[in-house]
Amino acid sequence: MPNPAAPKDTFNNLPAAKRLRIEAALAREFAIHGYRKASLNTVVKSLGIAKGSLYQYFDGKESIFLCVFDRFTDQVKAMLKRPAAGEEEGLWETLRQTMRAGLTFIDTYPDLYQLYLNVLFEHEVPRREELIRRVRLFSLDYFGPLVAKGQVLGEVSARVPVVRAVFMIDAVLDRFLQGYARPYLDGGLGLASKDAEALGAEINGLIAALRQGLAG
Repeated sequence: MPNPAAPKDTFNNLPAAKRLRIEAALAREFAIHGYRKASLNTVVKSLGIAKGSLYQYFDGKESIFLCVFDRFTDQVKAMLKRPAAGEEEGLWETLRQTMRAGLTFIDTYPDLYQLYLNVLFEHEVPRREELIRRVRLFSLDYFGPLVAKGQVLGEVSARVPVVRAVFMIDAVLDRFLQGYARPYLDGGLGLASKDAEALGAEINGLIAALRQGLAG
């Protein structure tokens, strides 16, 4: 079965710089306007290319959006490989590094992160439930082994099911990053206005609360 997010070979064969420029323009349009209101005419005008070129690269608007969302998930996985390299430091230190990496991701790829928020909150996004489920399952795949190892090391109570512990960790991580990116979602923490040291203190406080609750 063909992958609906896969671009055509004509796109894959473009020079890397041109592919990235097109992806960036598409991500920005979807980030600003959401899926339904995003205009491919605006994108091609900003790129200085014919609209027909996009249909030489993709099957249509849905295919374009899914391809850009794949770009988001690829960048997230690349981001998480770096904290995961320090697994020997334990669950909580890895989570601390992951939260800091998340802040860097938002600063580096603001349009891709907004695209993710649009998927969460915009009901007209194609394959929305599938995309959200994919992100959540990826979180389980990433944190699940860390929690299981933490139970062996005594960092997490063995009485807490792994999936429940991951749910709590993922919920705190997701809300923390949402609050940093969008102040109206921070619950009064003022994350967006804090410097690196203050953000580090918030991360430590959240992890301490999680650690105390999950340690039993």
